[in-house]
Amino acid sequence: MRKKLTRAQRALFALAAVSVAAAAVFGFCMIGFLMSALVCLGIAACLIFFGVLAPYKTALARRLRVAMVLLLIVGFGLFMAAEIPVLSHIRGDEDTDAPYLLVCGAGVNGGVPSRSLVDRMERALTWLEDVPEGVAVLSGSQGPGEHISEARAMFDWLTDRGVDPARLLLDEQADSSYENIKNALDIIAGAGGDPAGRLAILSSEYHLCRLSWMAERLGCQPVLVAAPTSRVSLFVNYAIREACAMWHLWLFGM
Repeated sequence: MRKKLTRAQRALFALAAVSVAAAAVFGFCMIGFLMSALVCLGIAACLIFFGVLAPYKTALARRLRVAMVLLLIVGFGLFMAAEIPVLSHIRGDEDTDAPYLLVCGAGVNGGVPSRSLVDRMERALTWLEDVPEGVAVLSGSQGPGEHISEARAMFDWLTDRGVDPARLLLDEQADSSYENIKNALDIIAGAGGDPAGRLAILSSEYHLCRLSWMAERLGCQPVLVAAPTSRVSLFVNYAIREACAMWHLWLFGM
């Protein structure tokens, strides 16, 4: 005869089902929320683990529960070790004056800029107005599902709003944050600028810590320009992902 679920098991399995449903919504109904979907699946897995073990009072079951709790504590500690530096950079620098501005691209949905890219372009427009002699390097290649490169999407958006095309340099080859900076420094050197001088780097606020770390090691003087993320859900999703990216950077380099 099948054993009835305990009240604790029913609660844990119900919460796991909610987490799986949330993961499905994030993964299949929302663009750019893969990290949120993975977090929800991880929560569901933990709830199922504790739910399965809930009725058992054996020494082995206790050891398994303790091991999982310790694993979760260590994992959370490692996450916070990266997340704290990420959050400490979200305001950017107060003095953002520099001869060149690097604008890091974000997704383009077909030919339409994503919300993250619009946030960055709006901040870039403000910077170009505040620094009338500044030149912007627009960086980002064309990826899957994109009809034009991210750099070209930014160029079109900014020139449509009155920015002089002569102030905009395009890098349509960069496929990563490292290439955003490396290619920009090469373009600046080719334009007669100083690649070891001050370089304003503009991206979403959660991205700035990693960009600063890379830029310093590539030999320039980064000035961080934060583009506030307009949606809290996007900020949380990408801030979590950025902690993972920081650990990848620390372990495997640029």
